[in-house]
Amino acid sequence: MIYHTTLFILGLVSGSFLNVVIYRLPRGESIVSPPSHCPECGNELSPLELIPVISYIMLRGRCRECGSKISVRYPLVELGTGLIFLANAYIFTEILVVITGIVLGALLLVLSLIDIDRQILPDKLTILGLALGLIMSFIRPDIHPLTAVAGVFAGGGFLFVIAFVSKGGLGGGDIKMMAFVGSFIGPAQVMLAIFLGAFIGLVANVPGLIGGKVGLKSRLPFGPFLAVASIIMWFFGSSILSWYLNLIG
Repeated sequence: MIYHTTLFILGLVSGSFLNVVIYRLPRGESIVSPPSHCPECGNELSPLELIPVISYIMLRGRCRECGSKISVRYPLVELGTGLIFLANAYIFTEILVVITGIVLGALLLVLSLIDIDRQILPDKLTILGLALGLIMSFIRPDIHPLTAVAGVFAGGGFLFVIAFVSKGGLGGGDIKMMAFVGSFIGPAQVMLAIFLGAFIGLVANVPGLIGGKVGLKSRLPFGPFLAVASIIMWFFGSSILSWYLNLIG
């Protein structure tokens, strides 16, 4: 109980930092300086205002200094990060696997929200994820380094071929992101993640297509759908893969 509670609190605190990364990294700003402040009036936040989730509730979603509205996404990111930490602690027993899942989930969360905001998947994060995935494969008990390398080529290579055939219909950021995901989950599961992500994206955009708000040539962020599918495969990939293999005989 103490272990899970501690990890959840660490996740909330980490989520507060991830909010800074999501906001500042695409703008080319430092993620360590200046200290956290209101984006509207520049008022530096006090220690009490930095308490994850609770500070948002205490301030009723508004800046103490200027009264401007604080996006509800800030506490949601903190809660989401806490749940990522907690879910890994509950599902996995090996501490190195738990840490790996936390790193993967945190990177995918940040990349997804940046992609939604800016339609970009920064190289700084995808390349960092790729490097971490390969390095961690040497110490993780659940994957071999060669499997991680194969995952890189499977995830990145498959999307590169699609991008080449479609003549730019897929962004380079998506290719790099799935290459990094492949280093964490291996070739078979990253391929399933790509197909699952495409399916989730299709289903999510059906209402927009029917309503005419989304066209076949509309530029839509694909990263969040791939990220959701990748997280599903991280937690349940072995079971899904076994079911799929049994299905095809």
